[in-house]
Amino acid sequence: MILIISTCRYKLSEEEFVDPIREIVESEGFRVEVKHYMEKPEYGKYDKIIICGTALKDFNYLKNLQYFNKLKNLNKPVLGICAGYQILALLYGNRLEEIRKIGIYRVRVVKENPLTARSEFEAYFLHIYSLSKANEKIEVIALQDEEIAIFKIRGKPYYAISFYPEVLNPEIIKNFIRRV
Repeated sequence: MILIISTCRYKLSEEEFVDPIREIVESEGFRVEVKHYMEKPEYGKYDKIIICGTALKDFNYLKNLQYFNKLKNLNKPVLGICAGYQILALLYGNRLEEIRKIGIYRVRVVKENPLTARSEFEAYFLHIYSLSKANEKIEVIALQDEEIAIFKIRGKPYYAISFYPEVLNPEIIKNFIRRV
């Protein structure tokens, strides 16, 4: 079973940021459970975890990182999307930078990975914070100009994406649940 974690402060936002992920995963034949991070889900009972994004100015999850600390002791595949990207970056000692990006931008893959075989693609971005520099715990997988668009946590099956793959790149989510 795959756990989908909502980072949305408001339930209505889940229609935009959680439901499309759930629909993609279910269309691939996987069982899904959706939980809000404040419900303190038991991460260990799931096969894989996807941490969804949220609305542009919803930063409540950044004030509540303690709810995600148990992820550091887990060794199951995790995919962080936008807010999930930010959470994984912070959990592993990185500092977010103000990098405002809204719209469709070209992403360049710089390292082979199980999420995408393409060397370049367009992706939909909607964020205020991201990374252009990372510490040694992060492997850079793809860039959008100088921004780190996809990274992996070294030694863990944890991937993070600063854009919204459900908009233009649903195969990234499918590849995560099938290959990682």
